Amino acid sequence: MLRDKTFLLRLALIILSIGLLIINITMKKRRENVVNDERTYYDFAMGTSVAVLVYPGKASDASSEQLSLELIEDIQRLDEEVISYRVDKSETSRLNAGLKSGEKIAVSDELMTIIKGSYRICEDSDGALDITLGPLLSCWNIETATAEDFVVPEKDDIERSLEETGYEKLIMDEGENSIHASSPISLNFGSTGKGYALDIIRQKLEEEAVTGALISVGGSVLAYGKKPDGEAWRIGIRNPRKSAEDMIGYLEFEAEPYICISTSGDYEKYIEKDGIRYHHILDRASGAPARSGLSSVTVVSRYGIDSDGLSTACFVLGIDKSYELLSKYNAEAVFVDENGVVTVTDGLKDNYKGN
Repeated sequence: MLRDKTFLLRLALIILSIGLLIINITMKKRRENVVNDERTYYDFAMGTSVAVLVYPGKASDASSEQLSLELIEDIQRLDEEVISYRVDKSETSRLNAGLKSGEKIAVSDELMTIIKGSYRICEDSDGALDITLGPLLSCWNIETATAEDFVVPEKDDIERSLEETGYEKLIMDEGENSIHASSPISLNFGSTGKGYALDIIRQKLEEEAVTGALISVGGSVLAYGKKPDGEAWRIGIRNPRKSAEDMIGYLEFEAEPYICISTSGDYEKYIEKDGIRYHHILDRASGAPARSGLSSVTVVSRYGIDSDGLSTACFVLGIDKSYELLSKYNAEAVFVDENGVVTVTDGLKDNYKGN
């Protein structure tokens, strides 16, 4: 029972420590303006908090409340039925069982899309992102351990975990829509699933003729269309070494068709032991938490799965090695190093406002 309470407390702290804080959204119903009742709806999915603010527009048949709740349900469905490896009946759980036993498993178009998009970033980043690191994550146990019971794993345990990883072992047969592996592995979409959820949401916003929306799934945010008052979207970037309310700066975007922003940081899930911070972003090259000199990376891209996966990959790679990867995806980034120094790529310099 004590362990359950400790876990719930840590989970609450994780939710409060989301890398991107949406400055426009508050926890209470905001004032009514002349265009719409600006109300944000909150829930929980994919192991994190979800916030939805929608302006349906005159062409939409749905109310803000109806559409917001439908969007949240879509995210929860995607998680529980497709992406989550923790839900026994999810498609990913069934796939993982097959990958461990050497079977060829037929998958849905949706899961194949997630796998292909994730695999591409794994390949382009030379494994800085690897969607098969579940055994290594379990070995470190940073997400569920407490500072009191956390133990740095032995080198032999790390090496055994790494033997069960490797995105290169994944074999996709797109003709048959099937997946198998050259040796036992399992998939974990913790670094791309939330971004992919934004891509699914964007498609529904287009179908529903929504004029503007701001959606966050953990550290990934979709800014869609424009606000009724014409003001720019402003997305805050947290100071990695201060409280969740402290911003090191923010990104400002005028009306866009849509844009996705994702942050990965060493403050999201971590444990401090003997003066050392052990965080959840692991580098398979070392088998340990990444040590690239960065505290956070915020990536801006047209697609959520890209911004989500790239933010993790760039955190592992470090600033210098990230530029080439970002260019492959026409993406931009804001890097915050361990000393609080901010580096902004050229394409974002007009959008970034430092505090």
